[in-house]
Amino acid sequence: MNWFTASPLRTAIVVVSTLVVSVVIFSAVMTVLAFSGGPGQCTPGGGPITVNAANADSFDQKWDDMDAILDSGSPSSITLNESEVSSRADRFFTEENALDFRDVRVCIHDGYAEATANLDAILGLQVELKFKGTIDLTGDAPKTDVDDLDFGLIPGWLVDVVEAIGAEGDIDEALDDIELKHTYTPTLTEGQVRIDGVP
Repeated sequence: MNWFTASPLRTAIVVVSTLVVSVVIFSAVMTVLAFSGGPGQCTPGGGPITVNAANADSFDQKWDDMDAILDSGSPSSITLNESEVSSRADRFFTEENALDFRDVRVCIHDGYAEATANLDAILGLQVELKFKGTIDLTGDAPKTDVDDLDFGLIPGWLVDVVEAIGAEGDIDEALDDIELKHTYTPTLTEGQVRIDGVP
């Protein structure tokens, strides 16, 4: 103990060294937790979710039909199920956007939705993510309002750090590629979403 207290310089070196070692260990543990599992799939509100091209095409067809009616000056609405929404979201992130989400699933519940996905990260590793929240379709592009985020196996009290580095902002930036031609209001109920559009 005499060596530790003998010099302020030695004390500073020990404190700084301990801090650096603690940060390195903490970072290593968080990295292992992030890449070693995840929160699992969201729970569907309307039964099993099937992600395929036919469901993504069904989403596009319904949306295009609604927009054609809105373009003519009349209000319109559509109802989409979880398979259609999940399939279209998976296609968007797989084929149309640079954000590397894979295996996207969207589970719809009364008043909110959950989405799960794998995010391609460094060295071919994947991080499992689970979001809970809503989406705003009243602007020029969709905007998310994430209420809860699970990230790998990182404990919930540490997930705020992930949110602070901009997960929601990255998603909104990706969604900026989607142009909304009209104003839409989503109503979420178990297993489906009704979209009401006005010209």
